[in-house]
Amino acid sequence: MQFVRRSSRLFISSVVLDEINAADENDRTQIMAVLETVGATVLELEPESRDLARFYIASNILPARKVEDALHVAIATTQKIDVLVSWNHKHMANVRKSQQYCGANLMRGYAQTPLILTPLEVLHD
Repeated sequence: MQFVRRSSRLFISSVVLDEINAADENDRTQIMAVLETVGATVLELEPESRDLARFYIASNILPARKVEDALHVAIATTQKIDVLVSWNHKHMANVRKSQQYCGANLMRGYAQTPLILTPLEVLHD
């Protein structure tokens, strides 16, 4: 699950909500209760985010089967989110991928790439 943070506000994308809705009922209920408690704002999937995600895949940053991961980063980028939080070390929260996203974003005219951190890194911030 990915949460994004701008200043002290929490954001979650509609893509994450789709992933939550696909979870089993017990997990879904618990996650939704937390989201209600923290008051996360939902960011909708815009065409520019979808295009940027396609560019990540076309640039071989992510495999085609990882569209949701591409969308998480693309939404955070196009919405100018400062920090994206993820447990996904393979496709998101690692230095090599962060550099690749940054390069791709610069090529597409986005000067800022979100810092991608694990929940533990944010908790200890």
